[in-house]
Amino acid sequence: MSQPEVITVPITDQQHLLFLFIPLKKGTVGKAMEAAQKVKEGAKLLTASDGYDPRKTTGVHYFTIFPQAAGQNTPGIPVPGFQSCPDKDVLVVMSIYDGQFDAYINAFFALQPVVDGLNLLLTLMDETDIEGVDPNGPTSANTIIKMKGVKKNPLAFYCLLMRYNFGDPVYSAGDKGGKYVFGTNFPGLSVAKIIDNYPDADKLWPLTGGVTYDFPKSMKPNCK
Repeated sequence: MSQPEVITVPITDQQHLLFLFIPLKKGTVGKAMEAAQKVKEGAKLLTASDGYDPRKTTGVHYFTIFPQAAGQNTPGIPVPGFQSCPDKDVLVVMSIYDGQFDAYINAFFALQPVVDGLNLLLTLMDETDIEGVDPNGPTSANTIIKMKGVKKNPLAFYCLLMRYNFGDPVYSAGDKGGKYVFGTNFPGLSVAKIIDNYPDADKLWPLTGGVTYDFPKSMKPNCK
């Protein structure tokens, strides 16, 4: 019986999970979502015609951002769901991205509107009264803001994110033995490979302008 083929996937093409639970000052989830919107829209400002496509450098396949107010259960389900620290709001961020964690985060620093959104988010964080966390330590949100923000303090920002990241940046999609199951149908198919090799990718998915997507509503299953 022949042995199955082993394919080595370069680190730059490996897919990883980001799963953040960011503690926020109570009553700031609305402002936090404004900051998240700045990050989302800022990533679209540069176009491929400028010679730079941030989708290829950030390598983001998917992301979602979910706000939850202090003391509230996750709405729409009959179990508690996400939880925040006492008297704090929480912002849950999930992303699937290509390559190294620090390279993935660093790619966003080329987009000033994204940087502005991240800095705004840090001003809304509340790291007080969390076990093992110094709210004024060298990698705290307070210190990063005092030291002129995320772009000026990338290593501290990486460490801040990792403090609240359930995702393991060493554990790639398809690996075995991680603290969670994380799989993909196309391991090693990075965003850059999709854009560079899919016919007419720039026309089907233009970075800015030219195309507006219309999404008809899908139907929920009938569970009555």
